[in-house]
Amino acid sequence: MRAAAKELKRVADVTVRRDDKTAAFVLINTQEYHEKLDAILADLTKSERLTSNPVEDIKIEGNRTIEAINAANNAVHLPMISGDYGLGHLYGNVKTHKQGNPLRPIISQCPKPTYQLAKKLNTILMPFVPDRHCVASSAEFLKRIKDVSGEGVIASMDVESFHTNVPVDETIDLIANRVYRDEMTPEMNIPEQALRTLLAICTMRAPFTTHHGHMYLQKDGVAMGSSLGVLFPDFYIGVVEERVFSQLEWPLAYFRYIDDIFVKATSTQAIENLRRTFEDNSVLHFTLENSIDSSLPFLHVLISSTNEGFQTTMYTKPTNLGMCLNGKSECPTRYRASTIRAFVSRALPHCLSWTNT
Repeated sequence: MRAAAKELKRVADVTVRRDDKTAAFVLINTQEYHEKLDAILADLTKSERLTSNPVEDIKIEGNRTIEAINAANNAVHLPMISGDYGLGHLYGNVKTHKQGNPLRPIISQCPKPTYQLAKKLNTILMPFVPDRHCVASSAEFLKRIKDVSGEGVIASMDVESFHTNVPVDETIDLIANRVYRDEMTPEMNIPEQALRTLLAICTMRAPFTTHHGHMYLQKDGVAMGSSLGVLFPDFYIGVVEERVFSQLEWPLAYFRYIDDIFVKATSTQAIENLRRTFEDNSVLHFTLENSIDSSLPFLHVLISSTNEGFQTTMYTKPTNLGMCLNGKSECPTRYRASTIRAFVSRALPHCLSWTNT
């Protein structure tokens, strides 16, 4: 199957991308794929077109700040930016679980001058992330819901376009307040303004190229692929959770895995109030899925609420279909390599020379 996918990458009319939520491959028409990338680039609040390469300027500004930090103390030593670097590159994974199969934008980070610096900052800041309500995996979620009673109604909430909608300036402010003005957090040996500068360089100074070869600069939102691409969203929504639960009575249960939220409350109205309060206290938008017959899929688990507690079974989304053709979420089955060969042979009769997989 992997050999078939690699061979397909050489076909101009077909683009092979990963499914956003599974390990599946998706075959999508190249023109359609490029049109969806162009739609992402059209949002001028998130990125802007560049006329010159800013990599050297980023290196100079970053190194000036790093030198000042390293000279001021011995507790923290940040790596200098040295060597040759280039721009990131924008691509997208297909959200086959979403209507219209949109793309999740990802910017490759390894060529960029701030790649190693972002990794170091991520390590330094991880202990400060408010994570009281987080679960790290399906296994942890299942372990924690064992202690939840069976009363009430269940639902799930999902953040729309979580990473690209995280407000970077506000999140940097939230990080600074937590790091430098919260008596409960450990001491930071980096001056506040220096940390703010480095975080801005690693997020808002994120130049990349596109399929057209044009240069762009990401201005807001956090790119998937960045070492800070998880920390910023987690930090932002963690603070939002603290605001929300200072205003509302606690639900019967609340667990979050990245941008997927499981809620148990006394009524559907209480859950809707929770959703609205989240939106009132953030720039994010939340979708809501109520249970059907007291059952709800969440993190590949089907959860059924009973008077005694929860019953759980494995759940596979209808879109988890192996390799899908043309990025269509309604694909009826998993496809063997021979099926894909037959499909491409009909669609592109003279393009491929297949080998057994």
